[in-house]
Amino acid sequence: MRGADRSSHPRSSPPATLVQVTTPLSSPDHAEHETADPDTAIPGAAYSRPPLPRPRIPLPESWRADWITAPSLSQVPGSTETSAPLFRRAWDLPSAAMRATLHLSGLGTALAWVNGSPANDQRLAPGLCDYSVAARAVSWDVSRHVLGSRRVSLAVEMGRGFFDLHTPEVWMWSTAPWRATPRLTAELHVTCEDGSTQVLMSDGSWRCGTGGLRFDSLYEGETWDEAAEPHGWRDPDFEDAAWPSAEAVTPDPALSAVLPRPRAAREVATSWLPLREAMTEPILVQERIRPTWTALGDGRFVGDVGRVIAGWTRLEPLDDVRREITVIHGERLAADGSVIAENSFIPTGRFQRDDVALEGRPVESHHGYKGFRYLEVRGAQPGTDLEVIAQAAWADVPLVGGTDSSDPTLSWLERAFVATVRANLHWVLTDTPTYEKNGWTGDAQVALPALLTRFDLRAFLTSWLDDMLDAQRADGSLPVIVPSAGWGYGDGQCAPAPEWTTLYPVLVAALEGEYGLDLWPIHGEAVERYLDFELGRLDADGLAEGILGDYLAPGREGPPPEDIRLESSLLLRRALVVTADSGRSAHADRFRAAADSLAEQALRVFFDAEHSTVASRPLRGSRAPADADPGFRQAPQILALDAGIVPPDHVSAVVGHLVEDIRSRGGHHDAGCLGMARLCSVLVRAGRPDVALEVATNPTAPSWESWRQSGHRTLLEMWTDPVRSRAHYFMGAGIDVLARDLVGLERTSPHWRRFRVAPTLVPGLADISASHGGIHAGWSWADGSDGTTGTGGAVLRVSVPEGSIADVVLPDGRVAEVGPGEHTWEL
Repeated sequence: MRGADRSSHPRSSPPATLVQVTTPLSSPDHAEHETADPDTAIPGAAYSRPPLPRPRIPLPESWRADWITAPSLSQVPGSTETSAPLFRRAWDLPSAAMRATLHLSGLGTALAWVNGSPANDQRLAPGLCDYSVAARAVSWDVSRHVLGSRRVSLAVEMGRGFFDLHTPEVWMWSTAPWRATPRLTAELHVTCEDGSTQVLMSDGSWRCGTGGLRFDSLYEGETWDEAAEPHGWRDPDFEDAAWPSAEAVTPDPALSAVLPRPRAAREVATSWLPLREAMTEPILVQERIRPTWTALGDGRFVGDVGRVIAGWTRLEPLDDVRREITVIHGERLAADGSVIAENSFIPTGRFQRDDVALEGRPVESHHGYKGFRYLEVRGAQPGTDLEVIAQAAWADVPLVGGTDSSDPTLSWLERAFVATVRANLHWVLTDTPTYEKNGWTGDAQVALPALLTRFDLRAFLTSWLDDMLDAQRADGSLPVIVPSAGWGYGDGQCAPAPEWTTLYPVLVAALEGEYGLDLWPIHGEAVERYLDFELGRLDADGLAEGILGDYLAPGREGPPPEDIRLESSLLLRRALVVTADSGRSAHADRFRAAADSLAEQALRVFFDAEHSTVASRPLRGSRAPADADPGFRQAPQILALDAGIVPPDHVSAVVGHLVEDIRSRGGHHDAGCLGMARLCSVLVRAGRPDVALEVATNPTAPSWESWRQSGHRTLLEMWTDPVRSRAHYFMGAGIDVLARDLVGLERTSPHWRRFRVAPTLVPGLADISASHGGIHAGWSWADGSDGTTGTGGAVLRVSVPEGSIADVVLPDGRVAEVGPGEHTWEL
């Protein structure tokens, strides 16, 4: 928790770490790049891949600063074992400063001030990493803080983050091999009026102390005591002689001797751990929300911010009275109206709770974030003793697309998906901002198409691919969460699970296609090694084995009851296919043959030709007959149809059985994250958009509409009670059906140089549209009806930006190729 004199972060100028992105689709310069595929090429243009994302301000070519850490905290007066270390140094300049750049890296989270002012708006910098491999680093223009000064200071407070997590949990962060007191390295490059450049560096001459932050944990919360804060410690003239010197970390050149190595981000050697330029957009405060309050009658007050957000609270006292206040953050309420803040993975008894001693100064958290909709305040009355403001924060990833529809369920789903994803955009794409904060690969695996439609994730996901390289073991295996402190590779740790970790090859191919990036030279060898690892694990039936499968189907609190091998095999098959089809692997023929074999074995073991169904238990092979038959399950039908492995003469019957099962359940699905991601698309493509709409808009659970009617504004982790997380985007992955199938908008060449529009008209849906960059497509019934009444047809409108071509396929079979401009068809 930090006080106001150092926690205000003005938004008047953009953070210096925003990445440069390639030219947007609407720009005339966009036509300079073209697809390499001659079948989809735009005449007269040559294709060149755009550069990889880079920060606007690069790190220096060579790094001279030391890594420093705090001495034993017993040497620091007034400190505790968990106090946050403060580092500072001031320098006299030969002449007045004209401009300055701060380059900074920290193991943990760093909050920096230059001449007493916040160095940047960015929060939770510099970013999470596998700290046994590298440390992310940021670079900021801090000229406005030093202009005209003859004396400058740099002050940094370090939080523990995932580097030195004191909280016991199950994912091994608290027992990570790198754990130590937070560490810092920094260089402040100052250009003076006399023409000289002064490089002011971290070293053993810095001073180290502690302040008001007595404890910080990403899971448990923070403890702050204003009385312990040495006010003015960030300023150039603060007297720090009583503070002990910082300790320089013993150099170990071997850690940086591995450079250069294949990574998208640029890396720089240091005397110890190498630095990696942070590529992701900065985490910023994006919304300030004033809760609505309810008094519980016993000195407790509960605030509602309207939806689950990720962020923290800011406390602004209305007087100078010392008050000891507790703020509890949670996603749900107990029967008595109090906030529930508990996590079965955190055994300490404290979860998302800030304990704050105020003395008239505003305070907010700076070294952690929480997931919450509700706040419970004890020890003060909001609106009378203090103002409480919820601050929503997420990585500043551009929103570049989305959908709009006349249907209230589908419109709600669009808003809820975007809000939920934003609540999970921090260092990496997480599963939940509340309970885990881990980069689960399976969540992104199922939602990737929907994510890429809505967000410009070229920098964010390219950075995550570097983390996957860091996490890969010598045998080619990957963990289910990335980054990892060692958890998620083996039995008992939700692994192995190819249905999750095949995200890696799929993501490489997707980012190359979506943005035209050249990632194969960096990741190709690792992708092939991973695929060979999975192929080497195939069982006696030639199938892949996983442990998670169609996770969290309705009524389930974990894996589904069916044999998961089918789902694992089909996800592995997809990864093999996209790698082979990319044309970049020298082993494409071998991978394609392996994909064909997986399809053959899946059909041999699970397909019931007599009844035209995909069985939930093995019918043939080494494990047949199974001990128990879970009966007809929707996910095996959905995934087999989506993969295109069902024999053509059985497709209609398999679809019929799927529809029959949905109708027998009262218009409900019975799928978890894998099945529900593709169910509606499968139904639309099979000519049953009516059933897809019925599943989505069913007013009773399990359905998206039931969530809307219950007042949720973000997506839930589970379809039926008990529900844990209420900000879990993977159950909304099926939103991809809106743009890709109902509007029919689909990229057919890299960087959207060419795309397809093939709309599906649905009686009962009055209109729907989708946008992506400068592309817009949508249809509506011409007479203003919903298509179930009236005699009018429909109208399709398509906007094509400069540099792109659209192939339009109309429902009556007409085909048109159109270039830039606005186009309309009567249907």
